[in-house]
Amino acid sequence: MEEKQTMTQAQLEAALSRRRGSITLFKILTYGSGLAAVLLLAAGLVPVALICLVLAFVFGYRLSKNTAALKTLLSGNIVSGVLREVFEDVEYEPFGRIPDGTVRGAGMVFPFAYDSIRGSDHIKAVYRGLRLELGDVELYAADSYYDEELQQWKQSEKRVFKGQWLVCDFDRPLPGEVRLSENARVLRRQHKGDCVETESAAFNAHFLVTAEDARAAREVLTPRRMEDILAAADRSGGEGYMAFLRGGQLHVAVQTGRDFFELGKGAADVGQLRQKYLGELRWFTDIVDTLCREETNV
Repeated sequence: MEEKQTMTQAQLEAALSRRRGSITLFKILTYGSGLAAVLLLAAGLVPVALICLVLAFVFGYRLSKNTAALKTLLSGNIVSGVLREVFEDVEYEPFGRIPDGTVRGAGMVFPFAYDSIRGSDHIKAVYRGLRLELGDVELYAADSYYDEELQQWKQSEKRVFKGQWLVCDFDRPLPGEVRLSENARVLRRQHKGDCVETESAAFNAHFLVTAEDARAAREVLTPRRMEDILAAADRSGGEGYMAFLRGGQLHVAVQTGRDFFELGKGAADVGQLRQKYLGELRWFTDIVDTLCREETNV
């Protein structure tokens, strides 16, 4: 993964601004054409509606191409350098994602069900001797509904999770499997049989803890670790879920509602973007640092 340095900073910032402008334009044209097609079809103007529908597909294709080009610019000129600054042995796939089996294998206790997984910005690296994976993940639930007008069943998708997912190896097994869910109120009735109360009232109020073995939960969730997890939850920017797996692996999912390494709406300033991306990674490296400090107590 080599960082491209074919443009000056000024040229890069100008290119980023142009791409963002094109994305905004084609987003307006795509949604506008789609809405016009629906309204014209409802008014019975089928030929004109079909023209608008074709335009929506054309503009949507251009939107997709410009979005991919912007991601390539960011990843090749800024993101890859930031990752090398933080991690060792970095493998970065801007359009890749954490494998489905890895996500499903965590057995996260979510307050929702999901059927399909998407994602991007797949990172595999080493951080202070520990191997990890990190990336954007989106989870979707399938929904069937009956279309009265067409008199047939149709499928739709609803996004139930959008955020970041961390997988970190401990290099040693854990005494049992323990899972934490920040959105606990919805789940407590469903997990009466495997819900574990810790010695921390503050932790119990914030998280639902589930485990097959209460003793293992107490060994994994030491007082210091619970303090650190609560502090991390306050800084996460979204609901958090964790899974400590017996094989010696931690999964952390945070529903932030955004992707890693976005350009955003501010000025396309390379220095500011680098600091922004370093900040996005810092929350996850802080989690790993906490585990390194606490690992000897497990």
